Amino acid sequence: MTLEELNTLLTGTGIPVSFSSVPLDQDSARPYICFFQDADRNFAADGVVYYSRKVIIVRLYTDKRDEVSEGKVQTALSGMYYSKDIEFLDSEKLYEITYTIEV
Repeated sequence: MTLEELNTLLTGTGIPVSFSSVPLDQDSARPYICFFQDADRNFAADGVVYYSRKVIIVRLYTDKRDEVSEGKVQTALSGMYYSKDIEFLDSEKLYEITYTIEV
């Protein structure tokens, strides 16, 4: 899966999506999704990379816990393995729900 394909899946949630950075008008658009490539995971032997996977971070930001929005993101990511972490950002007064996937 390419980053463009992932963007299409996430856009299908109806939640505003940005790549790599938080939208400038973040106060007016909640919930919103931000995603970026975090790293590469390579399988290598004999000095050669045989297979490479991208580690992608998808973050959902909400004012309060929003099971509907979380469900939309999880539906978009269905068919992929993901881990999910939830954190309240006190300084921003936001919930940050982080999904980590490999593609």
